[in-house]
Amino acid sequence: MKIAYVSNSRFPSEKAQSDHVMAMCASFAALGHEVRLFVPERRPVMAEDPFVYYGKSKTFSFERVACVDGLRFRWLGPLGLWIQTATFTRNLSRRLAAFAPDVTYSRELYTFSRYVPGKHVWESHSLHAGNWAKRIMRSLDGIVTLTNASRDRILENGVEGKRVFVEPDAVDPSLFEYAPSRVDARRELGIREDETLCVYVGKFTTMGMPKGIDESIAAVSQLRRAGMAVRLLAVGATPDELVRYTEKKNEGIEFIGHQPQAGLNRFYAAADILLMPFPYTEHYAFFMSPLKMFEYMMSGVPMVVTDLPSVRDILSEREAMFAKPGDAASLAEAITSIMEHPSESRARADAAKQLSTRYTWTERATRIASWLKGV
Repeated sequence: MKIAYVSNSRFPSEKAQSDHVMAMCASFAALGHEVRLFVPERRPVMAEDPFVYYGKSKTFSFERVACVDGLRFRWLGPLGLWIQTATFTRNLSRRLAAFAPDVTYSRELYTFSRYVPGKHVWESHSLHAGNWAKRIMRSLDGIVTLTNASRDRILENGVEGKRVFVEPDAVDPSLFEYAPSRVDARRELGIREDETLCVYVGKFTTMGMPKGIDESIAAVSQLRRAGMAVRLLAVGATPDELVRYTEKKNEGIEFIGHQPQAGLNRFYAAADILLMPFPYTEHYAFFMSPLKMFEYMMSGVPMVVTDLPSVRDILSEREAMFAKPGDAASLAEAITSIMEHPSESRARADAAKQLSTRYTWTERATRIASWLKGV
């Protein structure tokens, strides 16, 4: 198949979205499909060449599409986004026509119009509620959604069940191929051997919503006040988030900015416990499928996750320790349980690692490509 992947975002960027898009394009290409990624000409980007930035071979083509980047002018407000989107989609239609794909695949619902060639396939990462969005959804050839709950919501909007496919996010096993030893990683990060290191990986907020960093700080601070040698290392903050959280930095609490995907393995190698403390909101509970969850699983490190339906789609008590969403005391209790029961914790981590082999990007792309042939 010829697959046009459309991503209307700065590329590459510090957002997990860029990691996801790059991984899917590379995986579709690895299966023998001809893939071209179309992104807007926007600045700033993390690197000019995404293949170099992500350490990927050039197995697919990549095009930047001209647009008027109204988002650079914050005083325009929502109008800036409208200008950028309208000019991008207008110029995109000509590029797509020249490429003539069998499938146009995008995470952005507004990509699709009668001028877009090939089958129209939307990968839903959030639900749009307006009548305009519902009409587009019903017109699509296929929708890939990340969770069962998201699929149910889409079906409620009148979309035929056979056109909706549930496929969670995934992980790249190569992330762990050249990981440093635990000793080397902890030495590099300045972590003593007698300390229990809790690690959080990812942005501190999504769409303006907190992701549990405050509860993590409170939980680790509580354990430290009780005399336990516990540290928190939160990795992946944006520059703005680092500024906002500066005052919360304390003894045993450290924040690090965004890191390239390939550089995350040293943090996983150093960690004793991985934290995924999402609060209970509609987005986190029903629509998310965080990349960090699958990386955590494959790392083989014990993890604490919050009890949400979207997480329960993948994990059970067999693979992870659960805490109550938004509850720092519950998070502290789960961390303590892992520390006090190392054999049980290791068994959970091993089970999670075994389960993660189903959720590689190659496996994900294979299942989606097979489904696409029938839509």
